[in-house]
Amino acid sequence: MEITAEFVPSMAHPENNTFTNTTPQSGYCVVNPDECEYAGTVSINMGGITASLVTAGLTANSDPRMGMFFKMPGARRNITVVNQQTGSSVTLGFRVNAFSAKYHTLADWQISQHQATWNGSSFVYAPAPCGYSGVGWRSYTSYQFMWKWPASDAACYKTARIDLTGEPYLIDSTSIGYELVTPDPLKMASGIYTGSLSLTVGPGGDIDFGDNFTASDSNLTLNFTLTVNHELKLTPAAGAQTVALQPCPAGKICSEDEGEANWERWMVSRLTPQLTGRSAFTLSSSGGFTVFLDCAERVGDECALTSDNSGQRVPMRVSVNLPDNVIDTQTGSTVTGRPLLIGKSEGQNYFTAKTYGADKPGSIDFLVRQKDVDTMLATRPDTYRGAVTVIFDPNIY
Repeated sequence: MEITAEFVPSMAHPENNTFTNTTPQSGYCVVNPDECEYAGTVSINMGGITASLVTAGLTANSDPRMGMFFKMPGARRNITVVNQQTGSSVTLGFRVNAFSAKYHTLADWQISQHQATWNGSSFVYAPAPCGYSGVGWRSYTSYQFMWKWPASDAACYKTARIDLTGEPYLIDSTSIGYELVTPDPLKMASGIYTGSLSLTVGPGGDIDFGDNFTASDSNLTLNFTLTVNHELKLTPAAGAQTVALQPCPAGKICSEDEGEANWERWMVSRLTPQLTGRSAFTLSSSGGFTVFLDCAERVGDECALTSDNSGQRVPMRVSVNLPDNVIDTQTGSTVTGRPLLIGKSEGQNYFTAKTYGADKPGSIDFLVRQKDVDTMLATRPDTYRGAVTVIFDPNIY
């Protein structure tokens, strides 16, 4: 059995952090989708597994295991699914919440016989601890039903009120309803995650048809595939790839006109300013990523500006301001004025989107400190230039 789910971010529902089940429905819910929708159930065929009667028939008021007996894996199973590219893994929860099948009779049963044959009336009325789910289809030679399963590996059964010779002889059209408990996709890297769950079939197994019916297979393997398609799209603002640093008070970003006025003040006061600049962008993001630098020139651990006149270099701090839907992976705090490092460093500047954000504003800030501006002014008139590449990398796992 193949079970699939995927996560794709949605501008219409940015708060969404759940997978969408993409498994094609089969079995009971295809025949009667309204009933399944009402019961909150999706169904899938059980790989063609059937169960055949092995004795001469059913005995009235028999031991439950000698009647129409079904045990299903209603308790949650945890499955490890692994990213096929990175090897990272997460845990997926799965449980059966319904079972559907059809039993066949050799003789023609009147509709009333389907009701009168069984303790507790017809098969549409599930015995405890199972519950009623959907409707039953009756013909003269078969009856299809669905029972709702509790959150435990419970057995549910019906026994005959009368002796039945050689029938019901076959149980087929088996399908299960199921629930998936998926991890938070916003905490997962993009990619395809796969894993499997092997269920035993037979007496004492995960799926058990009792002792009076033999299953056509002894194992049922469920293959799970989770697909995560994160978005990480950065769009620079117009002109943002060229930044002119301006003299400006601490913590401020000044326009060119404000910068000219501040240089005029410096001519009078001789109080050395700092230089700042900003490159704005919008970011669409739904997953994890890291941000780091590559520099054309550097001084120590920072990118550098270089003098046209002398080749003198001065360090420049580069920091990032991220949209409010993005948080630091380790601290959970929003990201404002975070200094960026040269090169990708393990555990440093790892961020994740707590909700999907589309085209949300952010910026890269540049700062030359006051003491380094003194160095620059010593060679005036002069121009200092530098090139910085800011890398947004989604492949951090």
